Amino acid sequence: MKNLMYTVEGMKCGGCSSKIENRFKAMPEITTVEIALDAKTVKVTASDEVSPMNLKKELEGLGFQVVKMEKF
Repeated sequence: MKNLMYTVEGMKCGGCSSKIENRFKAMPEITTVEIALDAKTVKVTASDEVSPMNLKKELEGLGFQVVKMEKF
């Protein structure tokens, strides 16, 4: 399992976080999603096959800007 954290610009409300959460929860390789609006972070636990860059592209495809990616 991989634990990844993305710092995301553009998340401003519950609707934004719901959009991300719904998209990631629909992906079978992702087991958990935690979003902190105040910290502008999205934490994901995913299977080892998941590419961190692909998740970044998913976030950007939803209209958000990823400013930092890291493992935790």
